[in-house]
Amino acid sequence: MPGRMLWLALAMAAFLAGCFAPRAETLARGWRPDGPAGLTLSQLLALSPGIKATTWESFAGPAGATDVRLTAEYGVGRLASACPGLTAGQEAAARAFLVLGLTVTPAGQVDFAYAEARGYAASGAWRSTPLDIGVVADLVAKAAVLPCAAFTLPKGS
Repeated sequence: MPGRMLWLALAMAAFLAGCFAPRAETLARGWRPDGPAGLTLSQLLALSPGIKATTWESFAGPAGATDVRLTAEYGVGRLASACPGLTAGQEAAARAFLVLGLTVTPAGQVDFAYAEARGYAASGAWRSTPLDIGVVADLVAKAAVLPCAAFTLPKGS
């Protein structure tokens, strides 16, 4: 019995010290950009047209915050068909990504940090297009979030 009490005391101390606090990535996945009644970021990504895969990464940030980066790969064929055709000097992307950066404060608040669209062609050409917080509104609206620039790349870039 005394060993059990010691284990319970240690578990309680660890809990109070934050050892069981949610990881920043978990908080970012559960972020509700449309407010408490809205869908979580993970749910919005699941509904976003054309997503093939997602990768989450966490990094130490300034002042005890954690930077969380989501990289979502989109299916090029389905989304690129809504864009104008290629012109001279352009080539089609073979892969396209949304990169979304979030900051999670030590208190657990999730904030938008940055976003960009990246397109890569089979030839090695690529383009990065900065996006603003409007990309989060597009996710909430369940609209396509990548601009056509992610699908039509300058040759040799």
